[in-house]
Amino acid sequence: MKAMMYADWMNFRQSLRSILFVMVVFAIAAFVWSGPMFFIFTVVFLSIMVPTTLFSADQAYGWNRLSLSLPILRRDVVGSKFLMGLLINLGLLVISTVLTVVYYRVSAAGGPPDALMESLAGILACEAVAVLMMGVLMVLSIKFGIDKARYIIMACVWVPVLGVFVLEKLPWFEAALHAAGNWLNALRAGQIVILLAGAFVVSLVIYALCYLISVKVYQKTEL
Repeated sequence: MKAMMYADWMNFRQSLRSILFVMVVFAIAAFVWSGPMFFIFTVVFLSIMVPTTLFSADQAYGWNRLSLSLPILRRDVVGSKFLMGLLINLGLLVISTVLTVVYYRVSAAGGPPDALMESLAGILACEAVAVLMMGVLMVLSIKFGIDKARYIIMACVWVPVLGVFVLEKLPWFEAALHAAGNWLNALRAGQIVILLAGAFVVSLVIYALCYLISVKVYQKTEL
C-alpha cells in the first residue's frame, strides 16, 4: 500500500499550489474583515477537495480501471485513498488551528478572552463535519464515479440548506432554534468540549464504516 499512497501523494501534490493559494486568500480575508471564521471553515472546504482530487487524477490517468486488472489487494487501493485523505485532513486541521491562534495573538480585534476557545471549538466541530463528508464522498466516488459523486454530495449539502429556509417559515422552528441556543449557552466549557469530542469520535467511526463499505463496493466492481 506504500506504493499506492506514494502515487496518490504525487497526484495530490499537483493541487498543493491551489490549496496554498486558498489558505493565503483566507488568511488575508480573516485579517482584513476581522473574521477567524475563514480559518474555521477552511477545514471543511479544503477537505472536500481531497477525494475529488484523488479520484479525478485516477480517472484522468486511467488508474481507476487499470487497478482492477492488476494483482493487488483492492482493500489496499481503497485504504490508500482513505488514509491519504485523513492525513491531509489532519494537516489542514493543524494549519487552521495555528492560523486561528496567530490571528487572536496579533489582531487587536480578536475579541473577548473566551473568543479563542469558541473558535477552536468551531474548528473541532468543522473537523467532525469534514471527516464525515470525506468518508461519504469516498464511498460515492467508488460506487458511482467522481463526476456523479460531485452532484450527489452537492445535493446532500444544498437540500438541508434549502430545507432550513423552508422550515424557517414555520412558527415552531424559530422557537426550537432559541431553545437549542439556550441549551448550548447553558453548557459549561468542559461539557462543550466533551460534546464536540464525542461528535469527532462519531465522525471517525463513520469514516471507518465508509472505508469498510467502500472495500465491499470496490471488491464487487468489475473491469
